[in-house]
Amino acid sequence: MEQIINKTIAQVRDRYGLAGGILVAVKDGKCILKHCFGDADVEQKRPVDAKTLFQIASCSKAFTTMVAGQLCDEGKMTWDTPVKELMLDFRMIDKYAEEHVTPRDMACHRTGLCRHDVMRTYVREDRADLVKRIAHFPPAFGFREKYSYQNQMYVALGHLCERLSGKTWEELLTERIGEPLGMDLYYRGHCDIFSLNAALPYGQKDGQLYRVPEVQGQASNPCGGVYTNADSLEQWLYMLCNKGELNGKRIISEQGFNELIKANVVIPGRSAHPEELQRSYALAWQTASYKGQLVAYHSGSTNGFNSMVGFFPELNAAYALSVNTEPTPAYSCLSYLLRDLLLDDVQEDYSFLIDAYARSVKLGPDYNEEETADLPLSEEDAQRFCGSFYNPGYGVLTFTYESAHLRLKYGLMDQEFTRISDSKFVAFEAEDTRTFRANFNADGSLSMRLSTDAVCWIHFDKVQ
Repeated sequence: MEQIINKTIAQVRDRYGLAGGILVAVKDGKCILKHCFGDADVEQKRPVDAKTLFQIASCSKAFTTMVAGQLCDEGKMTWDTPVKELMLDFRMIDKYAEEHVTPRDMACHRTGLCRHDVMRTYVREDRADLVKRIAHFPPAFGFREKYSYQNQMYVALGHLCERLSGKTWEELLTERIGEPLGMDLYYRGHCDIFSLNAALPYGQKDGQLYRVPEVQGQASNPCGGVYTNADSLEQWLYMLCNKGELNGKRIISEQGFNELIKANVVIPGRSAHPEELQRSYALAWQTASYKGQLVAYHSGSTNGFNSMVGFFPELNAAYALSVNTEPTPAYSCLSYLLRDLLLDDVQEDYSFLIDAYARSVKLGPDYNEEETADLPLSEEDAQRFCGSFYNPGYGVLTFTYESAHLRLKYGLMDQEFTRISDSKFVAFEAEDTRTFRANFNADGSLSMRLSTDAVCWIHFDKVQ
């Protein structure tokens, strides 16, 4: 088994680069694999060990729904109570959605909103402020029309838990999950990872590693702000296998636990693995049939980290992994390897998943033919476009003229834009492989699509 793991790691590393990582698998109450590899700090050659903290990104969402499920057990909320009845100041542009959206809708991504992730680089510390800004996000789809992954609604769900309990999301996780399960839980914005035994984040370009900045700000922690390690993930996995109980301590009722993995909305598209079928989204868990077995799982991705946590609810088996390099196919290859280990069906080679990743994942801009132009921009002409622009949801962004290009400054962003026509500009943010589009209107206002997955345009008025 170790030989196949090392072979798969080497295959990923050879094609995409890979700093280090952790793998954990448990079955029938025993840890059958705990594998730590590579470097937590490449420059200092500090190796990964079972206590090394990794940022698990959106795998944190399951901690948020776990706490929400506990509050359901306590009668403080239900998954199907309108949020407006629980949080009176909750607002959305779509007034029907505002009146009817429930915690379930928030947690299964069917509110009608698309991603507005760039905004989270601007509102980084004030969670309540971030939630209030949802009131200004235009809907991209009809309410409950389809699955559309959306991070801010998880922030709103975490904030709702805070309002109902009188404790911060971080306090809730520590007291209700970390302490009873014996887990080391750290939170973005609440710890200095450079002073801890923590994996540092790395990007890769053509297989060459380089350090990337840690994601900053604690406001959006409920959608992805947990740091933890292999030893702690082992405890989390035991609890998942036991449907909410570990060592005689039940942190959620069995009925409440089962609700977390009940499918709510179909996820369109095909999986990377030909034997994974019928994907749906539950409550911070995707569910699917894998080789004839029900599996619940969730991935996480952020600057320099990819993670995956999954379990077979009917087999008393679970797995977790995290790597400190992104983007790579490591989390996909290694997660299917771990699944096969738990099913006693390990393959000799998983490179077909690397090939599938190479075919399906575009690491460059998604420019159309018009957007490949690179037209000159003089300083005089640029004055039409320079200045500050305001949207009540996004706040203020500013365009300046530097090095013969427009430059967008917004939150943590400092992004160069290329001119493609008289008043249209595009940019590509390599770190998150996101394409941005800016159209300057005749009345001086601005229309922007701030990421590839934000399908709706955002309107900004010029303020200076």
